[in-house]
Amino acid sequence: MSVAQKPLQIGLIGLGSVAQVAHIPAWTRLKSEAQLAVACDEDKARLHAVTRRFGIPQAVTDFEDVLRDDSIDAVDICAPNHLHAPMAIAALRSGKDVLCERPLARNSREAESMVKAAEKAGRILMCAMNNRFRSDAQILRTFIRKREIGDLFYIKTGWLRRGTTFGWKAERAISGGGAVLDLGVQMLDLALWMAGDREVATVSAQVHRRHPDAVEDAAVAFLKLKDGSVVMLEVSWSLNIERDIAYLHAFGTRGAGVLSPLRMLKEMHGSLVNVTPAIEAPRNGYKQSYDREIEHFVACIRRGETQVSPGEDGLAIMRIADAIYASAKSGREVALG
Repeated sequence: MSVAQKPLQIGLIGLGSVAQVAHIPAWTRLKSEAQLAVACDEDKARLHAVTRRFGIPQAVTDFEDVLRDDSIDAVDICAPNHLHAPMAIAALRSGKDVLCERPLARNSREAESMVKAAEKAGRILMCAMNNRFRSDAQILRTFIRKREIGDLFYIKTGWLRRGTTFGWKAERAISGGGAVLDLGVQMLDLALWMAGDREVATVSAQVHRRHPDAVEDAAVAFLKLKDGSVVMLEVSWSLNIERDIAYLHAFGTRGAGVLSPLRMLKEMHGSLVNVTPAIEAPRNGYKQSYDREIEHFVACIRRGETQVSPGEDGLAIMRIADAIYASAKSGREVALG
């Protein structure tokens, strides 16, 4: 095997649930193109248990050990939010490409510093917005972008979850925020990506906190886009409901599109017709989206593919999240830009 054909050597940073459930299995399937060479986590018991379970050859507790290893081509950051910016910036400066879990950072200031570091280093910074890699989402986006539903004027989206304990995600200094950053950024990104990355003009929002000093456990936001269309978002991670709900409804002048499940409706000859294609749903769409995301990250490094989810897009979403918090705090509409 020539040097150019050797698998990329990957450092995985943080071994929590998303790493174990989604990232590690995805990397494992790419053995011919990329290999997990080292895993890093400060929890020694978890570190050694996970590396033994998945056969990762090297285990370290100090991120600096990964940075000093010149054989590592890229890092996959699954650490808590407060570590995203410092770790990504350090990795980029050391000449490594970066895949970073969402949210890209705790706020737009941190996210902007990450994007600037990637530009200066000439390296890849990709935000792990896995919903962009869902097959149903890609089909619906194409349907909307081809104007099959006419002029898109309204998207309503949300993620409503039953009450759960969220550990460090409920600690503001670590997470940066609550349900908005954990759930909202994903649905907002999906909505605006569906809409063709239209620019947001203003944001109005309200948040609910069980305690004054706690992070928000629910939020509603109304976004006016510069072209006159609107996006409505609702999120919560502590509702008294029977089951979790995640959805996206896109409405146009001649039709509509829905996730999940996928439904595509189009006005034809004076009637609204269901034109949803007959596609085989994957057994686990969540894992499939991560498989495709990580395959794409590797393709961007090895073959120069254009990023589907670049750091700049993650930064744009963080600016909207900042505006949501600012609007909720002030009780007023907040302008972006």
